[in-house]
Amino acid sequence: MPAHPSEQGLLNLPSSPVVTYDTTGMVFAVALNKYSRVLMYDAKNFDKQPFTSTALTDPSLAKISFPPRPLPITSMEFSSNGVYLLVGTAGHAHYILDAYGAKLMAKLEGHKGLDPSQPLGAPPSRRLSGEEVCFTPDSKYVLSGSEEGKIYVWDVSAQPLKPIEEGENREPEVLRPVAVLEGHAGPSRCVKFNPRFVMMATASNDLVRPFPTLKRFGSLTGGLSAGILAA
Repeated sequence: MPAHPSEQGLLNLPSSPVVTYDTTGMVFAVALNKYSRVLMYDAKNFDKQPFTSTALTDPSLAKISFPPRPLPITSMEFSSNGVYLLVGTAGHAHYILDAYGAKLMAKLEGHKGLDPSQPLGAPPSRRLSGEEVCFTPDSKYVLSGSEEGKIYVWDVSAQPLKPIEEGENREPEVLRPVAVLEGHAGPSRCVKFNPRFVMMATASNDLVRPFPTLKRFGSLTGGLSAGILAA
């Protein structure tokens, strides 16, 4: 039963979740860090079992420790085109899942995660991040802040991404940044877009840096703004 009269329902989950709705509002995804799982729910029948429950594992972490350390998931976001589910972490990688079955498609590497106290492969703390990674409005690029303050850009539309099916023995496609933008002197903790006015803003601990237009942004990324403006 709901704990408050204005609540519509309550999910009793076994650990602290990360939650996001898809662009239609008909489906929401829940990530459970303790179990490294992503659950997909029908918003109209959320009191039922999730229609998808997928283990999110990074095969490369098995080369560092056994059992592999769980991914420190801090945020999730569906792409506006309804194809991808972006999973942000506090570590040195973010992940692209397919929006239908939450199956791993690609790994985004090249930036430095927002928990510099831990070595590569160790489980960083969730408290230090969560707003630093997002899609561009056209769903073609992912941007992320970093511990050193720069903004990293990955192109997720440059090549077809295929989900790893259950039982398929292969690692996800690794994407490297196509551009790196100057951001802040300290860690860049928030990256957000205004899709209506084609503007981007980034924030650090003590400074917000707006990008008045994306013309300059596009010149730094080899014409990236053209794709965004067309969205």
